[in-house]
Amino acid sequence: MSANAERWVCARSRRLSRFIHLTGRALSVLRSPSWEKEAFKTGTMRGSYTLRNAQERPVCMTNCPTLIVTVGLPARGKTYISKKLTRYLNWIGVPTKEFNVGQYRRECLKIYKSFEFFRPDNEEGLKIRRQCALSALNDVRQYLSVEGGQVAVFDATNTTRDRRKTIIMFAEQNGYRVFFVESVCEDPEVIAQNIVQVKLGNPDYIDCNSDEAIKDFMKRIKCYESSYQPLDEVLDRDLSYIKIMDVGRRYLVNRVVDHVQSRIVYYLMNIHITPRSIYLCRHGESDLNIKGRIGGDSGLSDRGKEFAKRLRNFLQEQNIKNLKVWTSQMKRTIQTAEILGVSYEQWKSLNEIDAGVCEEMMYEEIQERYPLEFALRDQDKYRYRYPKGESYEDLVQRLEPVIMELERQENVLVICHQAVLRCLLAYFLDKTADELPYLKCPLHTVLKLTPVAYGCEVESFCLSVDAVNTQRDRPENVNVQRSTEDALQTVPAHF
Repeated sequence: MSANAERWVCARSRRLSRFIHLTGRALSVLRSPSWEKEAFKTGTMRGSYTLRNAQERPVCMTNCPTLIVTVGLPARGKTYISKKLTRYLNWIGVPTKEFNVGQYRRECLKIYKSFEFFRPDNEEGLKIRRQCALSALNDVRQYLSVEGGQVAVFDATNTTRDRRKTIIMFAEQNGYRVFFVESVCEDPEVIAQNIVQVKLGNPDYIDCNSDEAIKDFMKRIKCYESSYQPLDEVLDRDLSYIKIMDVGRRYLVNRVVDHVQSRIVYYLMNIHITPRSIYLCRHGESDLNIKGRIGGDSGLSDRGKEFAKRLRNFLQEQNIKNLKVWTSQMKRTIQTAEILGVSYEQWKSLNEIDAGVCEEMMYEEIQERYPLEFALRDQDKYRYRYPKGESYEDLVQRLEPVIMELERQENVLVICHQAVLRCLLAYFLDKTADELPYLKCPLHTVLKLTPVAYGCEVESFCLSVDAVNTQRDRPENVNVQRSTEDALQTVPAHF
């Protein structure tokens, strides 16, 4: 470790101490039970809270919440889109929650009898469905206005202009932006496939045989067709929306007004439903892995080279059609790919997390030299940023283009690193920021991910080559002094 790096870390620790001292008073105000009540009593909306003291310091500034509203007939992939979009937005750090009106209806009715419930002339059915929609909207308000959520996905058919007008009025009254996502599909094969894959596993049809369930569901679709009013380029020209036609063959985008909506559009224009598998693994064991040192750019050990040979055999046995191989720009992933004897593509975005001044150090050395840094990382591993390095939060942002391209591709093998693999897995398996940094990703193991209707199936293949264990589990105790513990929890990751 250079003298300059040592001085930099010492100076950083002094700045942290000063920060803790200066913000102690503000923290006590924020944690006061009366503060939140006062903020709402004075009409202060989420996104513009202020401390009611002499300094009047702003606490947080965010865009107004967004309400995403799905539109479309049954079996058009609305729930598939809702779940994927929710998972993506949460992964990039935008607190998002899905509200499926069908689930509210199932909780209300308990037992589903037949499509007759959805007939447009069934007054009792209409009343119950309207009540379920309003109940879901009340929960949306609770999530966005009280719990601090930023995006809510209102997953329902919403096929009439009257229903959409009600939602727009609700959003205007609560200060939310509305973005509609309409899925239009006329391809009978796609509709039939969606019914078989998704709807037959629906709780509505648990006690039905397949033929009866399909007939009933087709009649349910007919109940909506007569009253369906699609989003119109002229009549709805003032609304913000994306219309997805025939599962992504064509798109129509109208009035994208902010950053969140642009991210939504970008994501939805990259996903597809083509059957495929994504293979993820780390590089073979490296020389620095054996020494227990993090980061660096060392080559493979003998056991790491043996893993690469086993990986080559494994891929041949899988007989994967048109497999693409991606690596980072670091020696250990490139050497692993070279032994496969196939063409590969290098991504700088796939490089391991940058440990800054701690590169090539053992954890014991970091704890001894920089005990405060070591404790801060254990306290919030996802947001902690190594001095002159990166955090897991930074890494997620760096990997977003990789995720977008994985969504566009078919069969891909990604040879990467422990922290990178954790971030990719967290996206596909819908893991929280708190869980992400502790996901187990052992060396010499291949993970096969197969996207399914509402999630992802995972198969693990250990290729039976010994390797060191690089997993460091979540510590039970964090070595931070009690007098500063509360304040330390609020130190920004970039400080």
